[in-house]
Amino acid sequence: MDEHKQSRMLRAQLRELYEDSIDAVKFGLPTDEIHAQIDLLTAELSELEEFKNEEYEGLEAPKESGYKISGKGIGCCDHCGKEIFEGQKHPIPNEEGLFCNYYCRKLYRKRKDREAQTNNRATNTII
Repeated sequence: MDEHKQSRMLRAQLRELYEDSIDAVKFGLPTDEIHAQIDLLTAELSELEEFKNEEYEGLEAPKESGYKISGKGIGCCDHCGKEIFEGQKHPIPNEEGLFCNYYCRKLYRKRKDREAQTNNRATNTII
């Protein structure tokens, strides 16, 4: 049996044992044997995972995305209301306002254009 199938099988057995342990606690039964089996399977699984991870040593981790939330809050998006942070990539706030991403800014612009079309009834022209 290959390592992937074996680790999946061990994980399934661990899940069943954890459920059995929860049921045993509910009904007031002893859980010593179950915890001993859990410890044994956990050790076996960690040994297997350690062996599997050796082939990935030396690989580079992917670059961090600029959309991760970090830093101090600088305001809220004018369209959806989400909080925007310093470390987050966002459209540069010019006359329009502050937006969490380009999609929100685009939707906000479309809404403003629609409002301008409906509010310009005095001249009966659509801009």
